[in-house]
Order: sequence, then C-alpha cells, then structure tokens
Amino acid sequence: MTPNLELRSVPVMPNYTDQDHQTWATLYHAQMQRVPDYACELFLSGLSKLAFDPDRLPDPRVISERLYRQTRWTLGDAQNEYLNAVEWFEHLRERRFPVTNYIRQPSELEFTPLPDVFHDYFGHLAYFMDPYFADLAQAFAPLFFAGDARQQLEISRLWWYTTEFGLIRERGALKAFGAGLISSIAELQKAFAPDTPRVPFDIRRAAELDSAKYHMHSLYFVFDDVEQIYNILRDYARMEGLPEPAGIR
Repeated sequence: MTPNLELRSVPVMPNYTDQDHQTWATLYHAQMQRVPDYACELFLSGLSKLAFDPDRLPDPRVISERLYRQTRWTLGDAQNEYLNAVEWFEHLRERRFPVTNYIRQPSELEFTPLPDVFHDYFGHLAYFMDPYFADLAQAFAPLFFAGDARQQLEISRLWWYTTEFGLIRERGALKAFGAGLISSIAELQKAFAPDTPRVPFDIRRAAELDSAKYHMHSLYFVFDDVEQIYNILRDYARMEGLPEPAGIR
C-alpha cells in the first residue's frame, strides 16, 4: 500500500454473498458486450487500467490504491445513499470519490434508481485514472462552494448532465460519456435509440433542467470533447460572476 495514502476514509469491503458477486459478474459481462461499441475512448482506456475482476466485487482499498498511484485520488464512503450536493462536492474538493458498498438486486439488473457498487466503480472510476479528468472533476468543487444556493443547484446539474448522463462526439460518432449511462443496461440502450432526443450542450438549459434521479431521462446533452466540460465551467463562472476555474493541464 502506498505509504502516503490516507486510508481512514476508504470503505472496508463488506462480506458480500455469492449472489452479490454473481450480480456483479452478470452486469460486468453484459456491459462489456456493449461498451466497446458505445462507450468513449477515455472510459475504455481507464477501465483497462483499473483491472477489475469480472467475477468478483472490487475491494475498495485495492482500487483506491490504484487510483492514488495514477491521479492522487482515493475512495470515500457514500454511506449507501444519495449524498446531498454539499457532501458530494466536499468529497470532490479533497480528491476523494464517494462510493457505496451495496449492489442492486437481481430484479434491478437493467435499471436501478439508486447508485450502487456497479454504478460507482464500473461507471465512474475509469475516468479518474486520467489525470486531466481527475483535475477537471476537482475543479467543480471550488466553483460550487463559491456559489449561492441557486448557483450550487445549477452547478450540480452541470455535473449531472456531463459526467453522469452526457454523450460525447468522438471521431464523428456519438459515444456514451456519463457513468449513469455506462452502468445501466436499459438507459444506455435508451440514450442511443433513434427516437430519443439528443441536443447540443446548452449551459442555461442544462442548469435549469431537473435531474432524473429515480427514472430514466427523456433528453440527453451532447458535447464535443472532454475539454468542453472545462469550458462549460469557465463560461458558467463568467455568466454568474464567480471565480473562474484554474487552468487544467
């Protein structure tokens, strides 16, 4: 274990049941049939570096060490619930990604309304193996804490419609970027359905649109590359008179 890694906040792996491990394996193998065609290159690159066991739930301390070695991020405890926005961005400010330790029921394989281990680990963590994205994710926090209550709500929605449910254009093709898409069998399929509305990312529209936490979305925003997320933060700060995020290498 890396000596400098702060472990006190890293969740301890619970005693998962055989069914829990089987649920992870079923989800992992199902999505690995889809993500090579639908997920963006940044996700696929990071996923290979995480080196998950396809058939066993991940040990948070092992994965936290891998993250720390790559980008100086660690895992934190999400307390098995939707964190409020202040708690969420407090974690991000400290380069700590909050994770749950439970996995959905077999009846929820295609879609679950709550974040679980599969969403947190498979959907999100691949991006945090990339230094640029790791710094970009942290940059949301100072902007959030500089805002008033309205601005904080809007900044949390910008996070939601980029990193959770965003789509990205890559080499002329549409790809999934958001962790909520990549970790959901049903919503990934819906996002790419021919009749699903997909629109270019609009800061004001996204900032004012309620997030769909407990059901699938009816609309998805598309951005052109990861650097556009930084531009979204910068442009929002300028619109609202907030301190602009620091440049990211």
